[in-house]
Amino acid sequence: MKTTSKLVSLMLLTTILFSCSAVKVTDSWKDVKTLDIKNKNIMVVSRSDNETLRTRFEKDLVNNLNDQGYQSVESFVVFPGSNPTDEVSEEEMHMIKEKIKKSGIEVAIVTSLKNCQEYTETTTTGVSYQVSTFPFYYRGYYRGFYRYYGTVYMQSDPITIITSKGKVYILETVVYDLTQPEDQQLLSVITTSIDNPETIGVTSKHFSKKITKELTR
Repeated sequence: MKTTSKLVSLMLLTTILFSCSAVKVTDSWKDVKTLDIKNKNIMVVSRSDNETLRTRFEKDLVNNLNDQGYQSVESFVVFPGSNPTDEVSEEEMHMIKEKIKKSGIEVAIVTSLKNCQEYTETTTTGVSYQVSTFPFYYRGYYRGFYRYYGTVYMQSDPITIITSKGKVYILETVVYDLTQPEDQQLLSVITTSIDNPETIGVTSKHFSKKITKELTR
């Protein structure tokens, strides 16, 4: 029995240590008047000071969108050498808008980091557990009988306590139709959470697939 319990503990430990990061859409809103943007020129923007992260996120989202028949391009291609997190004056913003128009960009998809939450998770393995050879709750003739018979108890040894720290990143992706009046440009807002990301490459691919799926609904 000790061998069995140790094997279960090892499996739990392996699952915890090598589990993949999770990208989840936590909220999604679309304007009921949303126009079809599939035939419009789209610019993808990732607002980050990290050039590697920005480049990877923009490229992956552009690739996913274009694979679905969209016409999109990365912001670092339209504005080489620019930093999307820099503060700009009204005059500079006007110049940016003019350059966007001249580039033929009609829609902008902008992703920003809205929040980062740290957490501590404690997992205990090796505690006593039980395995029933019969259903936990039999709803037939013996209604109401819990574990009537056939239960085997095991005690794992030793007990292992694993404490790990993680981070959850909250991202907001906003879609604008730049061909509309300013008070009507907002088309969609998608909020995603990324729990304890592994690498930029893996996280970016998962994120891009989630956003593309939401936009194509």
